[in-house]
Amino acid sequence: MSVVRIVEGVWLAKAMSVVIRLGIPDLLVDGPRSVDELASLTASHSSSLHRVMRARAGQGVFECVGGTRFALTESSSVLLPWAKLMLGEVHQGAWENLAYAVQTGESAFSHTYGVDLWRYCASNPAHARLFAAAMAEFTTTYIRGLLANYSFSKFGNIVDVGGGDGRLLVEILVTNPASRGILFERPEVVVQARLRISQAQLESRCEAVSGDALIEVPSGGDVYLLSRVLHDWDDAGARAILSACAAAMGTSGRILVIERVMPASAEDLAALPASVVSDMQLTDLNMMVMTTGRERSLREYEVLFESAGLRLAAVVPTATSISVLEAIA
Repeated sequence: MSVVRIVEGVWLAKAMSVVIRLGIPDLLVDGPRSVDELASLTASHSSSLHRVMRARAGQGVFECVGGTRFALTESSSVLLPWAKLMLGEVHQGAWENLAYAVQTGESAFSHTYGVDLWRYCASNPAHARLFAAAMAEFTTTYIRGLLANYSFSKFGNIVDVGGGDGRLLVEILVTNPASRGILFERPEVVVQARLRISQAQLESRCEAVSGDALIEVPSGGDVYLLSRVLHDWDDAGARAILSACAAAMGTSGRILVIERVMPASAEDLAALPASVVSDMQLTDLNMMVMTTGRERSLREYEVLFESAGLRLAAVVPTATSISVLEAIA
């Protein structure tokens, strides 16, 4: 990518931040609207708003209908909560301190707000809801590929640790009617998970409970899911979560770590599309800014598993950038 494209990417992100702040995507959920209508509803200058919307439509974020009307595209509809989170004031405020994270090795988010992301969510319910919705919507981008490449039919009891609003666990249980599930999450997220479980009419086979995965998780599971959980934590935190799962599952259980696996060699890089590698690297930067975590290579996961009394038994790639790492005692 040329320097010009990098700079233009910053401009496009700033333009999208304005669109998000004005609430434009929410105004388009029910269908296309004219620029004049959007300007009136957001107290904006119509011509200037049109120029911003036109630039974003040129990148496929919106669809321009008849020259002056705009609509959401399929991709922007799916990832709307994620975009609102990443381009919102809270996350952008942390990104302003990227240099602090680079120079100190500490979380830019914690430096910016005085608490880590999880404590911030606990004391800011609106942001917690947005965070949970964003993570849930992002999960939909890899659920189909995961279920197509990994069979859960052999597991009677499935525990989803840090499973957000339960989207992944619900899909697994719908696909595997003989299985039962437990969704384990932070207290501020459990309410949303219970609602989704109820909407799927799975109350008889699934429950949502709250607690701290760094300390203890529900026992008795045949398999413990950690779907995009470990990348939020440094090695000490990730080890604590793995150890809690290992203690709860018994000797015959499995832990499934569902994550991107960062390429660590020239051969690994060559085997992946450039867009996938770039996505992993940028997500790794986001982890550095927002949390104490990171995207890890296969070897880094092997070392992490060993430190928690586990070993890597299998790696199952999917059609997306997500892989399943199966760990056993």
